[in-house]
Amino acid sequence: MKMKKVAVLALVSLLFGLSFFALFTPVYAEQIVGVKEGDWMEYDITVTGAGSLPPSHDVRWMRIEILSVDGVMFPVNVTVRYANGTLGSAIWTYNFTEGLTGGWTIIPANLDPGDTFFDCSPFATVTVHCEEQRTVLGATRVVTSGSDELRQIKEWDKATGVFIGSVETKQAFTNKDGWYFDNLTMTIRATGTNMWNRQILGFEQSVFALVISSLVFVVVLSVSALCIWQKKKLINLSLRYPILTKKSIPAVIIIGVVVFAYIVIPAFWMNRGLSDAEVNMIMQSVWMSLILASISFRKSGNNFIHGFLMTAVVIATLISFASVLFMWTPSDSANTVAVYFSSTTKLAEFIAHGIFSIPALAFGVWFVALWRPNSTTFPVRSRRIVKLLLIMWGLSYLVGVLGYIVDYTTLLGIIY
Repeated sequence: MKMKKVAVLALVSLLFGLSFFALFTPVYAEQIVGVKEGDWMEYDITVTGAGSLPPSHDVRWMRIEILSVDGVMFPVNVTVRYANGTLGSAIWTYNFTEGLTGGWTIIPANLDPGDTFFDCSPFATVTVHCEEQRTVLGATRVVTSGSDELRQIKEWDKATGVFIGSVETKQAFTNKDGWYFDNLTMTIRATGTNMWNRQILGFEQSVFALVISSLVFVVVLSVSALCIWQKKKLINLSLRYPILTKKSIPAVIIIGVVVFAYIVIPAFWMNRGLSDAEVNMIMQSVWMSLILASISFRKSGNNFIHGFLMTAVVIATLISFASVLFMWTPSDSANTVAVYFSSTTKLAEFIAHGIFSIPALAFGVWFVALWRPNSTTFPVRSRRIVKLLLIMWGLSYLVGVLGYIVDYTTLLGIIY
């Protein structure tokens, strides 16, 4: 009987101890990994205020890319650009069970307000404070936020757990390395990702740009065919107005079309939230369709419109290229290098595009230098140049389209 009492007392003590331990042990929400291999996010970082950051922490741009996922553990390639233009790269290991969250850059997915996750540096339990719907990078997302006594509020995309932005201020603060922060504010904002796309008219935004590009070809080539078919009516129209010569009406129309395409189209689509890459996709389709229209006029015997239209497109393209170079900064160069050398796929795209686009522009310049509006020998002299220009420009456009599809869509089943 005495042994039974001792056994019962020991069992009760054990149960009480376990209950007490459970009472003071933090309970974390389910550790769900919301990212997958190939997911990436890019950020711009601005620093304002008095004082300065140590060179090893003075980062102005960052890109994170998921290399693989194994349970709750996954390595991430982190590429940064420092204020002095140099690049750095490292592999960070994330493990939600061990509290490795990379400074809260990726946390467990689908955490609700009141849920917690473990952060091993510092050893702490972090509570999600609130959530709200917000437009992030063109899409409606649920955004959560959290903080602790050392770190100010950071925001995450709830579905993926990926960090999307923060504003942090350091005032009269000395870090563990002895570096003194006077009064600095660091603002971090996500600028690009392949994890989601905004939808326009039922299409993902990146695919929508391809749809618009296809419509450009249909409209431009249809109008060109109509002009060729109604050639006599257009000539009669020019004869009704003595102030206009026979060739002035098409020249004015061509100039208007090119100026409209060069100025109005990019502004229109950028104001509607399309990215630089998506607007560039549309613009390259505009130039390619106008070149094909130019070739169709050449085939129909209208060498004036052919030459004038080709010259206008080449000059507009050269102006665009020159304006980009003129506004190019060392930081832009560093950013471009970081992106294109981040994978063999991007590097291959960059090299292939250069192989075709540089000769295409060179043949375009050659064409412009040779063209004379009233020349009777120009069609024969320019035959080979036009053929090479069309081939190179077409291949450059094709490489650009394929690169765009691989980088910004999943139409080919490739996750980059």
